[in-house]
Amino acid sequence: MFDTKLPGGASRVFRPQPFFSALVVESDPAVASRLNSVLGVLAPGRCVVLVPTREEADAMLDTLSFDLVFVDMQLYPIGDGASLIADVRAVQPRARIIALSDTDDRELALSAFASGATGYLLSEAEDAEIAYALRALANGGAVLDPRVARHVVAMFAETLAEPSTHAVDFRAESTFRKLELRSLTPAIPEGTRPGLPG
Repeated sequence: MFDTKLPGGASRVFRPQPFFSALVVESDPAVASRLNSVLGVLAPGRCVVLVPTREEADAMLDTLSFDLVFVDMQLYPIGDGASLIADVRAVQPRARIIALSDTDDRELALSAFASGATGYLLSEAEDAEIAYALRALANGGAVLDPRVARHVVAMFAETLAEPSTHAVDFRAESTFRKLELRSLTPAIPEGTRPGLPG
């Protein structure tokens, strides 16, 4: 929030808008309706487009610009959700993409982030939880359900625990470079000393 001064010395609190135009790609009508209600309360009068299929989402993305996109990870066929996220990231790179799912399945969550999602929410979350997450997003925060966050933390922990071969590779590269330089340096006869430049 920012405190801005109005003419005459009055002040007004400026609250960042969570979005200006949102696309909700959700195959479950009940979830789509809930999201529409939450978004309507967060930013009254803003454009919200609801579509249930990948084909309709593609058509909307071809004609309109969105700064917030929700993608159902259970879109059919399996994997279409992650594929759509990658396409949104390619055609509208400034859009914030929130993956939606009715499960906190680890592989599904990781595929969403690998495809370019900027957040992950469970569709069973309370309306207030979703609204809080989107307000945090508007203020530069992250949108991540706590049940999904544990998978992300575990992934980082596993990555850090893996033995690294980079140091060995760097040493090998350094040794190769020294040998290469040595082969390019002209040999100096034993017992002589190179003269210094005049």
